[in-house]
Amino acid sequence: MVVPTLDHEAPLDVLRAAPELLPALLREALGVELPAFAAAEIASEDFSQSLPTSFHADLVIQLRGPAPENEVVAGIVVEVQLTRDERKRQTWPLYTAALHARLRGVPTCLVVIAIEASIAAWAATPITSLHPGVSFVPLVVGPAQVPRVARERAQKEPWLAVLSALAHGNEPGGVELAMVAVEAAKQLGMEMATFCYDLVCASLDDAARRSLEDMMEQQKHKYRSEFGRQMYGDGVRHVLLLLVDRRLQGADAAVRARIETCADVDRLERLVVDVGSAADEAAVRRLLDDL
Repeated sequence: MVVPTLDHEAPLDVLRAAPELLPALLREALGVELPAFAAAEIASEDFSQSLPTSFHADLVIQLRGPAPENEVVAGIVVEVQLTRDERKRQTWPLYTAALHARLRGVPTCLVVIAIEASIAAWAATPITSLHPGVSFVPLVVGPAQVPRVARERAQKEPWLAVLSALAHGNEPGGVELAMVAVEAAKQLGMEMATFCYDLVCASLDDAARRSLEDMMEQQKHKYRSEFGRQMYGDGVRHVLLLLVDRRLQGADAAVRARIETCADVDRLERLVVDVGSAADEAAVRRLLDDL
């Protein structure tokens, strides 16, 4: 069995797509009290100083208060750790202090995301060498802090379901979590759903990946094929609309609606051929009236 190495970017991709997920995790999993905020956004992760060394955090999330001021009320530095790296660890206080200074003293913290429990325990160790009498203690979100998201919650929080699958997919019962995440991601649209499917599959070992594919087959959720058919169908609709616009000097709204909502790709393919070879506008209209 080949055990995969989770890509460093996978958790970051989830947080870039849904930055509001991190403050929710801090509150639920770690009990961290954050200021009231209306929106979470991605900010610059560059903390380079006027020195030859360049410092870049993995991700920075800012929380903004309500309108009309929309002021930044908190800043969060995010680091993903897949292995122990003491040199990297010593930069964490710098990132936090730099963001604190940039935001002119608003509440600031550093969160380390570690998918393996042993790395999470290492990352949570206080850094005591920074200043006498002071310990810098990173906030750590490890597997124990990421909830195992059931189907009902996944439908409300699909990105949390994806993160749950990344954290627990190779544990007992993990394939079911992966399936729940893939199903929940469908509501994000085809592009994001495909993206989430790829993230989840890449995080699973060979046995778990095969089990997920078997489960999808059994439940008639052939996502890759389904996505492919949908993408192909969208392409056929686009070609047909262009062709109808040319033959009729522009299609009316009713015709466009019938084409765009037709799920029979074979019929759309036949229409592309028939409309293209129709003798005149009247023949084209007759073909479309039957759609």
